[in-house]
Order: sequence, then C-alpha cells, then structure tokens
Amino acid sequence: MSQNQVIQDKQPVALWLVFLTEMWERFSYYAMRSILILYMVYLLQMDKTGAANIYGTFTSLVYLSTLLGGFLADRYLGQRWSIILGSVLIASGMFVMSVPTMGMLQLAMGLLILGNGFFKPNVTAIVGQLYEKDDPRRDGGFTIFYMSVNIGAFFGPLAVGYFAAQNNYKAAFWIAGIGMLIGLATFLFGQKKYLAGKGLPPAEKPVFYKDPALWAVFLGACVIALYMKGCHTAAWICAAAVVLGYAAYMKMRKQPETKNQAPLTTEEKHKIAVIAIMAFFTIFFWAAFEQAGAALNLFAYEYTNRVITLGSWSWEIPANWFQSLNPLYIVIFAPLFSKLWINLAKKGKEPSTPAKFVVSLWLLAAGFAVMLLGAFALIGNAKISLFYLAFTYLFHTFGELCISPVGKSMVTKLAPARYVSLLMGVWFLSNAAANKLAGVYSGYFQKISNVQFFLWLVVVPLLVSGILLMSMKDIKKWMHGVH
Repeated sequence: MSQNQVIQDKQPVALWLVFLTEMWERFSYYAMRSILILYMVYLLQMDKTGAANIYGTFTSLVYLSTLLGGFLADRYLGQRWSIILGSVLIASGMFVMSVPTMGMLQLAMGLLILGNGFFKPNVTAIVGQLYEKDDPRRDGGFTIFYMSVNIGAFFGPLAVGYFAAQNNYKAAFWIAGIGMLIGLATFLFGQKKYLAGKGLPPAEKPVFYKDPALWAVFLGACVIALYMKGCHTAAWICAAAVVLGYAAYMKMRKQPETKNQAPLTTEEKHKIAVIAIMAFFTIFFWAAFEQAGAALNLFAYEYTNRVITLGSWSWEIPANWFQSLNPLYIVIFAPLFSKLWINLAKKGKEPSTPAKFVVSLWLLAAGFAVMLLGAFALIGNAKISLFYLAFTYLFHTFGELCISPVGKSMVTKLAPARYVSLLMGVWFLSNAAANKLAGVYSGYFQKISNVQFFLWLVVVPLLVSGILLMSMKDIKKWMHGVH
C-alpha cells in the first residue's frame, strides 16, 4: 500500500507514447473529416444529398469497424500489431484520397474504415494495460489520454483549412497522411522500450480459417455494411441467418477448453452486462452532445450575435469556429479532472463510475438549460450573445470529461482480459447509435420552436439520470468490487 501511494501521483511513461500516437492519428482523422464533404461537393462535383449520405455512412462504419479490429486483436494479432496495421491503412487511405476520382474516394474510405477499426479500440486497450485493476491513476490516465484526441482534433482542421480553401485538396490530404505517419513512427520507435509485455498477441490462437467466431464477426460486418447501404430487409434476413447459424454450430460443436476459450464465469458475465448497460446510457448522452455539429451549429449561424466591434473595426466570427471550443476546453480542463480523481481517491471520496455517469448527464442538461434561456431571450429578430454557446459548450465539456475517458477506463477494468479490445469495440457501437439518433433529432430543428427543441434536451438527460440512479445499487453489485 505504501509503495502504491508513492507512485500513484506519477503516470507511466508509456502513457505519453500512446498519447502522442493517438494525438497524431486524431490530427489526421479530423483534418480529413473537416474537409471531406467539401471535397466531395466542390471538387468531385457530387450533389449535396448524395455527398451527405456517403459522409454519414462513412463515419458510422468507422465506429462499427472497431468490432472487427478489436476481435482480431484479441484472438490473433494483439494490440501492438493492430495499431501498426491500422496506422498503415489510415495513412494509405489519406494518400489515395488525394487522387480526385470517385473510384479512389471509395477505395480510400474503405482503407480508412478498416484502419480506424484496427487502430481505435486497440490504442485505448493499450492504455488500460498500463494499470492494475485497482490503480487510482487509471481514470486520471484515461483523462490525460483523452487530451490527445482533442489536441489532434483542434489542430487538424486548422492545418488543412488554408489548402482546402485554395482548392488544393491534394496537399490537405497529404498533410493528413503525413500526420499519421509521424504517429506510426513515434509508436514504432517507442513500443519495445516502453510497452514491454503489453499489447502482445495471445499465446493461444484458434486456427484462423476454422474459427467460427471470426466468420460470424466477418459476416456480421457485411450485414452492417448492407444495412448502411439501405438494404434493410436483406440485412435483417442475413443477420438472423448469421445468428441462428452460429448458435447452431456452437451447440453441435464441442470446443476444447483452453485458457483463451474457456467459458465465461458468472462474475465475468455480470461485468460484461455492466459494460452493455452503461453503453446504453451513454447513447442518451452522446445523442444530445452531438447536436453540436448540426443543430447548435445552425443556431450559431442564425440566432447568435457573432460580430465583434472595436471602435470602427468590426469582425464576424465564423459560425463553425464555435466547434473549436470543446477541444480547447478539454485541453484546458482535462489535467484538472485527472488530478481531481486522484485527489478524491486519496481521500476515499472518489465517485463510482455509475455516479460519474449521472453527473455527466446533469452537466449535459445544465448546458442545454443555458440554451433554453437563450431561446426564451429570442424575441422578434433579436440574436443572443455568443456567451450562451460558450457556456453551453463549457458545461458539455465538463460532462464529457465525466463520461468519455471514465467509460473507456471502465471497459478495461471490467472486461475479461481475452475480450478487452472486442468489448471496447462494443463500447464504440454506442457512439455509432448516438450519432444516428443525433442526426434524427437535429432534423426537428426549426420544425418545432427553439424552446421546445432545447427543453427536450434538458428533460431527457434528467430522466435518464434518474433511471440510472435507481439502478445504481444493482449495477455496482454486478461490478464485483470494481470502482
């Protein structure tokens, strides 16, 4: 115990290696994502509706592909090789996308989807491996790691914006690709020294082509792609066939009980159930939070006074610049939250993971309460102060810091060792579902009044937090002592 108290204030050096790798990957991804629809519409001359549909399908599959990447890492590749493979695929996708044809665009998107699938769940899983299950530095470490995402997200669009404005998309995508290569080089140079024994392939691997779970996941990915393409009936039929076929096969086949394939214990099943339950609650958080890119962006453009005047000089802040507030707030406040969790743990007062989720929903509701006040202030053609949005994003950032890094940390604590990356992929499914719901609800912006629109975004998180509070006792019981 005394030894743990000595080291608990200092994060592992390996965390900074993973931090830099993730930062450059996010730089690359958000640089590309910030100009993707502009590239499709203004250079490839696609119609806006078609471009938006492709964009939505692409970003959804980026999340869904984490299931396949996490599965392959857990059973075959290990996290390190998956990160390396994902980095190569992502960089290749960026360079291919710089060739302005529809064929190259589709190929590039395929590479980026697969690359993110291999990279995203496994770089997060590596962070979890740096800590013991009960290490109080864990949540703080994930909060610091989360800073890397936002540093990359903040600078990526800035780095390519000028070139995109000049219609030089080739240079923009090359910058994104080079950013990923820098992240890959960083990881390659530091992995042997700082990740000794971490992220290695499993000692026992199923025979690749005989692995029924692999075929089930592969076919499941095909079904998801079919659904995203709009073939809903065919997708549901194929999904049912895959599930029934896999269940029948596993019932008839006697599997050898190895350490990597042993049946789950009751405690492990409980912990996996907690991951699924908490993933369900996060959907409500992110569905509201992701209004930032759609409804709140439109609100900034149409209802916010963005003009700054100094004497005879005046300038109007671009509406989309408000999107930079969230990553900026993250970078500023993430270290404070990291320190907060450690200090509370020392005093024995650190909230449990479900309690942090409840707080995040309260903060989310508080942010939209600010927008609700702003909606009431809209009279006639008046516009509200930009500080309404600034404070809304501040509350939302505080909520994000209580749920996103903490949630990823929870998965690595609760998941059985042989399923960490796969369950991290399952965790990212909640983001995919939430983004879809966010788009559906954003469609009601200006179809209902602003007061009604923001009122529901206050009420629903509060109701969900109440349900979570009532369920907390049972959830904590199923966590079996994991804080």
